[in-house]
Amino acid sequence: MDKLSQDQKGGNNSVNLQAGRDINFSQTVQADQRDFGIIDEIFKSVIKDLESNESRLDKDHINLSKKIEINFKDEEERRRVQEYFKYAYTKIALIEKRIQEEDSEVQNDLHGHLFQRYNSLKDEGLNNLQILEKLFSQFIIPDKKDNAEYTNLTRAFILFFFDDCTIFEKTESEK
Repeated sequence: MDKLSQDQKGGNNSVNLQAGRDINFSQTVQADQRDFGIIDEIFKSVIKDLESNESRLDKDHINLSKKIEINFKDEEERRRVQEYFKYAYTKIALIEKRIQEEDSEVQNDLHGHLFQRYNSLKDEGLNNLQILEKLFSQFIIPDKKDNAEYTNLTRAFILFFFDDCTIFEKTESEK
């Protein structure tokens, strides 16, 4: 790249500085693209290990407070789960968008795989917070476990399936 990393040459070889907002927009686009790249890497890692299972795709988001209340009886556990959602919430929409880009068979495989993993942990007698945190650790790409972006996006990935009722108990209106 030439010396004009933030400059543009006009058609008559004149130089025009880009507005700072253009640089900020570019950085935002790059961050979103990086997030999608991380999401794709997580998906590829999960899909690679999938077992074929069927599950229902529920696109309606639920009242999270009610669902958290049903699944986490202890106030400290509720607060902790709410914090997980607070930090991952903006990424959940990206996860949902990425899932919707897949064909229905892959979507079913993802839901079925998460449902099976959840039930396996439930059968081990773990409490719901232990199950949730174990799912977080099971789905993080091993060499990315110390990377904050990957861990947050992995949490968002799991929380998406909590939100859409694939895993954990449903509220009365979801049954």
